[in-house]
Amino acid sequence: MQSESIGTLNTALGAAMADIGYVRGTGYNSQQKYKFTSDEDLAASVQPALVKHGLSISPLSSDVTDTTFTTSSGKTMNRVIIVQSWRVAHSSGEWMTAEVVGEGSDSMDKSVNKAMTAARKYLLRLLFCIPTGDDIEREGQIAMSNAPRDVSEFVSGLMDRIEGLQRAGVKNAGAAGAKLMSHARAGATDDEIKTTLSKLLDWIEASEGAE
Repeated sequence: MQSESIGTLNTALGAAMADIGYVRGTGYNSQQKYKFTSDEDLAASVQPALVKHGLSISPLSSDVTDTTFTTSSGKTMNRVIIVQSWRVAHSSGEWMTAEVVGEGSDSMDKSVNKAMTAARKYLLRLLFCIPTGDDIEREGQIAMSNAPRDVSEFVSGLMDRIEGLQRAGVKNAGAAGAKLMSHARAGATDDEIKTTLSKLLDWIEASEGAE
């Protein structure tokens, strides 16, 4: 569902996408040893763009399915699947609705909270086409192998520099971060990155000099 016209809303969403760019995750799963982009990472990156461009996101109705299951170790877990509807609105009065599924499991009382958090997290990622350098399939592979996939100090340093450019409003900084992390997550070595992404490294130097 949507308002009669959404042209102004779409323009504002596109402008917000450009401002948000790449979001670098700070979340870390200490049990399964992998990094991820948290709901807080996304919310903190998106909120300023929402305010700037007159956008708001509000939860509407939800459909919840609640079940229990037993793990191989005998622990009873509660699983919640929530189909959450959201209203995405603009200060012009234009609006549209979006629907996202979230799932959460917990042995105590946090399964609903986890499902709601997951729903908002993926709404933000999908609505604003946010590159984060991770995805649910990659996280699943890391969790199954129980092997960390940390980037090198060289790549981390480059990301810090790109983030500085992004905060300064340098155009294409988000795309540059996404490209760098794509190569790093694919297993490229520092030397391979220096060779393959030499133009990107030159761009970082030039952009920092232009600030």
